[in-house]
Amino acid sequence: MKYKILIALSCLLLFAQVGTAQSISVGKWRAGSARQLVGNIYTLIFFVSGPDDEWSKTEKQDMMQKLDESQRWLQKQAKRYKVKVNFEERGQFGFDKDIKLPHIARGTASGTEPVDWVSKLMYAVGYTSTQQFIDWAVKNTKAKNTHVVIFVKGKGNGYAMPSSTEMNRELYFLEGTVLYEEFPNGYDLPSSAISHEVLHLYGAWDFYKTFRQTAENEAKAKKQFPNSVMLRTSYYIDELEVDEVSAWRVGWNHRPKTWYLGFEPPK
Repeated sequence: MKYKILIALSCLLLFAQVGTAQSISVGKWRAGSARQLVGNIYTLIFFVSGPDDEWSKTEKQDMMQKLDESQRWLQKQAKRYKVKVNFEERGQFGFDKDIKLPHIARGTASGTEPVDWVSKLMYAVGYTSTQQFIDWAVKNTKAKNTHVVIFVKGKGNGYAMPSSTEMNRELYFLEGTVLYEEFPNGYDLPSSAISHEVLHLYGAWDFYKTFRQTAENEAKAKKQFPNSVMLRTSYYIDELEVDEVSAWRVGWNHRPKTWYLGFEPPK
């Protein structure tokens, strides 16, 4: 992803002193249905299970409560940046009866997981095109941004499936995240993990070491943003925050600084 720092030559000295860029281009992100986490957001929810297991009603209600907690927390975080976010509009498939798949891919944090969950599920519930839903949301809701949250029965590492300009629009424009009932170690999914993955859809970067992110950036983040939800999750969501870099990425912080780009994962 290429970034252009638009700085007039006469201002170079000033920017060197304060480390602020008036404009940092957005590159290839903001290319899908989840462009900016501002204003009215439509959330489409799926409950999915494999052939040998099934969600109980109580388990689904628990997931919905976690989603509600995640969204309330995101709204509070947005207010810190004087931004209003509204999550009232939502739809769901699978709450009364699971959406069943013959095979469930388990997230392994390897970067090799399938990223076509959203389109496959949209077709499974009767849509002939993901654009049908996008068009419906535009015409029938006040939401300017839409994302999908997929709750999967069983264990796995959750992950986000953001779009970019070079990806197939039909398959990947409608952006979503996969969230498993439990982590691979058996611990329950916390609401902060939902917030973490949703922020990815809107452009936030991981701050911990991954197959893409570096240990050096993790070390920097631990010093600058020890409570960032993009660095760690917690079962006590209110001890976390959306840091200023992530706030810029999702559309909350309109005064980006040039050093933010130092946290970008290597290509």
